[in-house]
Amino acid sequence: MMLGKTVSTRTASRGEPEEHPDFIGKMKFTISVSPSLSRGNMKLLTSRASLERLSKNRNRIQDINFTCHIPPFSRDAHGVYLSPAENMLHLRDMIQVQKKTGIPISPVFNDIHTPNHEQNLALFIKHFQPLYDLGIRSVSIPHVLWLKMGTFQTRFPDVKIKNTVLRRVRSGQELWNHAEVGYDYINLDRVIVRDRRALREVHAAQQMFLKQTGKRVLTSILHGEGCLGNCPLWEEHYQHTLTHPQADENPLKNLEIFRYPQHFSCLSFTDHTILPLISAGLPHFREDLNAVCQYVDVIKLGGRRAFQSLNDNLSLIEAFFDSKDDVLFDPPEILTYFAANPSRYEKLLKTWRRRTQNCRFQCWGCRTCSELIARYAAESNIP
Repeated sequence: MMLGKTVSTRTASRGEPEEHPDFIGKMKFTISVSPSLSRGNMKLLTSRASLERLSKNRNRIQDINFTCHIPPFSRDAHGVYLSPAENMLHLRDMIQVQKKTGIPISPVFNDIHTPNHEQNLALFIKHFQPLYDLGIRSVSIPHVLWLKMGTFQTRFPDVKIKNTVLRRVRSGQELWNHAEVGYDYINLDRVIVRDRRALREVHAAQQMFLKQTGKRVLTSILHGEGCLGNCPLWEEHYQHTLTHPQADENPLKNLEIFRYPQHFSCLSFTDHTILPLISAGLPHFREDLNAVCQYVDVIKLGGRRAFQSLNDNLSLIEAFFDSKDDVLFDPPEILTYFAANPSRYEKLLKTWRRRTQNCRFQCWGCRTCSELIARYAAESNIP
């Protein structure tokens, strides 16, 4: 594993800081772009400013995810809607981005509810061929069975294949299963960010696979999406989005149940002070983040639904490498408050950080976050 500079992460017995590898410095990012940047022929995606900023960060970016619809996939798990004309326009812009920046682009096909029979695989291969001819060499394929069949890899041996995070890889065996059938890039389940044992196990399986086969499979972890780590509707949210009978007629129909007035989602969580503490996402503290980064290769940034996602993603990447702060990733106010007063709150904050490293979002029997909130409310006059 490539190592960069070192960072001080704890104090040695003689009071001198111990130096540990800077795993943060070796990270790469998968970024995501919204088709909104291509709509209306505004050419925001292929503007000089966008291309120059992407090129500036080229060495930090693994690839760029984008929404694309080809048979048999006509829907997206995140509810990104594209008309046929918008689909072609967005594809055209993404091809230009790849040509002018040298950053690989990667269409995302994540509809796990599309039947995985051989006829659909043949249909997918037929319609992927034009994308291949345009220069696309990376793609997300949702069905492990298709890779097990081997037909796609035989037809396109130089295409890097990524799984979908919806398959929830969170153990060494699950990583091995995906690597063995042919995945080159494996998205890990988001809950693994608070399970160091599982992270070590996945990393060990990755290294064992490399040793036995000579193939290095990349692993990726989600930066964050503001969603509860233990959300009871996580899987059904995507099921609803992908299977709603009126989704093609009304792009917003499949999202209504997760918005006002029902709010069957994280948006309905009334205590927005505690929400950032129990949301799935990378640690806010440099030391904790560095510990996670030693086990993964890529940080995946969302944004295929958001108009401002490209600029936001690039700003985050630049801050990720350039910032020297101990607290990163736009931390919630509560953590900033405690971190700004280390002499008074160091023990309290360390307890929260230590427990959440391995809590696996098992909130049912834990009050660690609630106690932090109570202390914050009492001392900052929050009602």
